[in-house]
Amino acid sequence: MENKKAIQHRINDFKRYGFTLLALSVFMYLGVIIPTETVTPGKMVTLMTGTTVLLGLSLLFFTKAIKYKKDLQSVDE
Repeated sequence: MENKKAIQHRINDFKRYGFTLLALSVFMYLGVIIPTETVTPGKMVTLMTGTTVLLGLSLLFFTKAIKYKKDLQSVDE
């Protein structure tokens, strides 16, 4: 029973991490697509690299949440 609660907490944590990183990557991407005079090509590359890295990490956390959810379902059976 305690193991199920721990797995459920991990699932919730990984989902929160994933959504947080996804939201942060959206803000960084908005910094790329909204035209301003202060965004130089060097900053543009940094913002796009950061966006890509954050999206990758978000995908990783969502994948881990799905893995733990499958583990929880297998424990229930």
